[in-house]
Amino acid sequence: MPSVTRPAAGKRQDRRAELERRLFAATEELVAEGAGFTELSVERLAAAAGISRSTFYVHFEDKGDLVRRLATTVLAELRDVSSTWWETAEHADPAGLTEAVTAIVAVYRRRAAAFTIITETAAYDPTVADEVRTLMGSIITATRDAIDRGQAAGVMRPVLPAETAAVLTWMVERAGYQLIRGSEPANDENVIQVLTDIIRTTLYTAAP
Repeated sequence: MPSVTRPAAGKRQDRRAELERRLFAATEELVAEGAGFTELSVERLAAAAGISRSTFYVHFEDKGDLVRRLATTVLAELRDVSSTWWETAEHADPAGLTEAVTAIVAVYRRRAAAFTIITETAAYDPTVADEVRTLMGSIITATRDAIDRGQAAGVMRPVLPAETAAVLTWMVERAGYQLIRGSEPANDENVIQVLTDIIRTTLYTAAP
């Protein structure tokens, strides 16, 4: 009977992923409770995640490395939910756009502390800032591609694809950070409506 034991490398990868999840969750919880990330020591982060300081340094170079990986994880969530619209943009489907914007707002709501950590660290750590720019750049590129397809299909206005994609992407990012992260959930529907209306009227030739 063939062995069903997973390779050791796979187990190590699973353990690393689980340790990352625990550290992310512990860090976000501390910041959500009011702690400033810059003041949090590695010792406190490690203790909150239930690991030792030495174990932290086995997996992370420093706190900046932790934030870079956190940024990769959170912005990957934004990419995943944005694909609801990207994949249907050329069909002028209002449901796809509304669903994507609603899901994006939900990510900003659920991961508010993570966005606080990422934005504040990027202000003084150039390696984190570069990582954020690269990750946001991939979202801008995907949005530009969606605009290109929409224009080719004749359902979008002749806007400048690259510049419009960049402006809309950063608009959503700022709205998520400034209007969702620090507000009451009851206001989320209003933000969703405004963002959806702006994107739709900016891009589409007529209301779908």
